[in-house]
Amino acid sequence: MLTSAILRDPPQIPLQTSIGEAIALMKKSQTIEGDAGVLVVMAQSPEPEPLGLLTPDRIVAQLAATPSLDYPLEPNYLTPIVGLPESRYQDIEEVQQLFQEHQVPYLLLVDKAGEITGLLSRQRLRSLLFPDSGLYSDICDNLTPFFETSLNLLSIVDRQGRFYRVNPAWETVLGYSRSSLLGQPFLNFVHPEDHEATLAAMAQLNQGQAVEGFVNRYRDQQGDYHQVEWYSQPYGDFIYANARDITSRKQLERDLQKWQLHLQAAQRIAHLGSWEFDATTGEITWSEEVFRILGQDMALGPPDYEKLLQIYHPDDRPEHDRLVQVALQKGEPYDLECRVLHDDGHLSYIQARGEPGLDENGQVVNIMGTILDITERKQQELHLLKTTAQLEASNRELEAFAYSVSHDLRAPLRAIDGFSQALIEDYGASLDAEAQDYFKRIRRNVSRMSQLIDDLLRLSRVSRVAIEPQVVNLSHLAQEIAAELQEREPEHSITLEIAPQLTLNADPSLMEMMLTNLLENAWKFTRYQPQAQIELGRGSSLQETLKTTPERVQGTPPRRSRRQAQSSPFRCTSLFSTR
Repeated sequence: MLTSAILRDPPQIPLQTSIGEAIALMKKSQTIEGDAGVLVVMAQSPEPEPLGLLTPDRIVAQLAATPSLDYPLEPNYLTPIVGLPESRYQDIEEVQQLFQEHQVPYLLLVDKAGEITGLLSRQRLRSLLFPDSGLYSDICDNLTPFFETSLNLLSIVDRQGRFYRVNPAWETVLGYSRSSLLGQPFLNFVHPEDHEATLAAMAQLNQGQAVEGFVNRYRDQQGDYHQVEWYSQPYGDFIYANARDITSRKQLERDLQKWQLHLQAAQRIAHLGSWEFDATTGEITWSEEVFRILGQDMALGPPDYEKLLQIYHPDDRPEHDRLVQVALQKGEPYDLECRVLHDDGHLSYIQARGEPGLDENGQVVNIMGTILDITERKQQELHLLKTTAQLEASNRELEAFAYSVSHDLRAPLRAIDGFSQALIEDYGASLDAEAQDYFKRIRRNVSRMSQLIDDLLRLSRVSRVAIEPQVVNLSHLAQEIAAELQEREPEHSITLEIAPQLTLNADPSLMEMMLTNLLENAWKFTRYQPQAQIELGRGSSLQETLKTTPERVQGTPPRRSRRQAQSSPFRCTSLFSTR
């Protein structure tokens, strides 16, 4: 193909040839269409060897400096010779590389003996590669707008690292005008910490090797640095580079890495791992926390599905496999608890959840899910069951004890009550007032003791009766209890202040028991005070809801009085909630 681009046996002339003679010989050598004549200028001593090529433009340049046709040719006006072995001129890529690298119009072909066999014309070669005379021009014309409109940073740099040409994106991205960059060493704009790596990449380019994916930092006109990713290729005297600003991408990568670390920390703290099962390939992906929960070596990667089943307790494997198959076939999510067997023999509990993912055709393509370590919760549940069983046993014992005590105490109480009543009825007329008062006190305390036994029995049944919370008006309930106490002891002078509309959400019967106990205690410990006062109101804490005034009860140590007046609220806090 390249044969027609070769000028065979080009004229050879000595360096002493005059300009006029050279012009005459040049006219005779125009044998290739599109090429002007070309001469090979030879040195004659000690042996003939080519010094350079003489082309019309070189003659014009010499005539401009020496306006006489009789002057001999001068070496300074010759085109340098670039030789190519005859055996390699068919290698189009090598030929183009030589033309581009040396920027010469001809390559000198030589045989094995070093003899000149012809000249390979660059212009003629271009015509052969692009038969359509306008095609090459069109390609060049189309490359220019591509260069000018690209959003990437396109540049041409010489082998010394100076900008030869840049596109408008440099001004858009970094803020520099194109004219201010031309001729400047690109290293002037590189972050000092990146100089060494950049020079190493430049050395690689100068050795003819392409550089791909190299990243360094470039300073913009405002003094800020951008991370730039380079794809560069050496060609001839220049390096052609295509770069893009990846500052935003790098920031996103850092943010993503940060959130991944946060997610890993959150999963580790919550003992919650994530996983994915690819329904097409069968590949399983685990987060780090899943490896920890299941006690597997992360370096070995997740096991396949069959090996995964072996991790679970034998009794839990069938149900786990069934739910997974339903998820794959019907796209139904699942949620189950199962046990995990660890290599060291201990057992843990997990909650596994899976959510199938569907394609546009409704087919399951994957299952994504979570694994939650619920071992601690299960242990607490087992402990709670054990404690509940113990409590139920204690309650049964308490109930049996209460009934036993009730039975054992009621008989003597009935005897005391009956005999005291008989004595009053039979001998009351012969008793003085003091004796009659003693009998009244006996009967009153017998009644009180009977009431305490009833309360004890009622309390023993609390654990077996369901608590039914509802809105309870404490103000109204306290008024009723206070009225009953006043009726029981009319001689007790006391001022009772009850705040209005004290309501809470609680079991009414239990609240009646608690409030009765509180008010009776307050009533009892103020019995000997001439101006006693009881206040029931709303406070910031439970111990502030009931106050007795004065605080110290006559005949009772201050510490005991305060403790007795405040003990009941603390025992009853689980029976109600404030609102």
